[in-house]
Amino acid sequence: MIRLLILVLFLIPNISKAEVLDNISFTIKENCSMDKYTSIVDEFRKNPIVQKHGYKVKILSPVSSSNMTVHYWEGTTASIKDFQGFVSEMRPQLATSGSAENKLMAKFNQCITNHSRSVHDEPFEIDTSKAKQVDVWGVKIKDSCSLKEWMGFSEEYNNIVSQYGMKGNIKSPVFTPDINNYYWVNYSNSGTMLQSAQAKFDDNAAKKGTPENAMDSNINDCLTVTSKETFAIINR
Repeated sequence: MIRLLILVLFLIPNISKAEVLDNISFTIKENCSMDKYTSIVDEFRKNPIVQKHGYKVKILSPVSSSNMTVHYWEGTTASIKDFQGFVSEMRPQLATSGSAENKLMAKFNQCITNHSRSVHDEPFEIDTSKAKQVDVWGVKIKDSCSLKEWMGFSEEYNNIVSQYGMKGNIKSPVFTPDINNYYWVNYSNSGTMLQSAQAKFDDNAAKKGTPENAMDSNINDCLTVTSKETFAIINR
């Protein structure tokens, strides 16, 4: 899987400057705990290979989800080049018995069960360093629309919702079981603020002639929503 991942990444030059997201879903085993798991994550962060390539991690825990036992590891690098370097250098160390990386992976395997892995890129540079909660909307682009069009009105969307304390981004699939499945993610500094921001947008979207109403029409014309989940960012 890692070899295929590297090949796919090299074949997609248009995301070379976008932030890359490495998403892994997992559940915690009965003999482990979230505190124990995050201590292993902290150990991972101190690894020289991780630090060399600027690979950062945050853990997302479900607040509202179809499966409340599934958490997400979200690793990020600043560019595709950094991610390629991280994967290429980490892979042989993980396979080397007795290496620090191999021992670290054994700790992870004792604590969690991984379920799926996908790689996305986020085209917009937004500051989420203080974000505490995120809405994740699963979407598909309609045949009458395009990713370019979506990205175009997404910038306007952010101009609207930023006044409410919310920021949005697109997760565009790079390596995923469903290459047509995108995500629209909205970040905020608290769960209360996130709910309030969405409610204000929805209220104004119901009023004809408002920027929110026009934006809501753009969204409905371009996208089909397939799911919605909310996560707390519990460790970064």
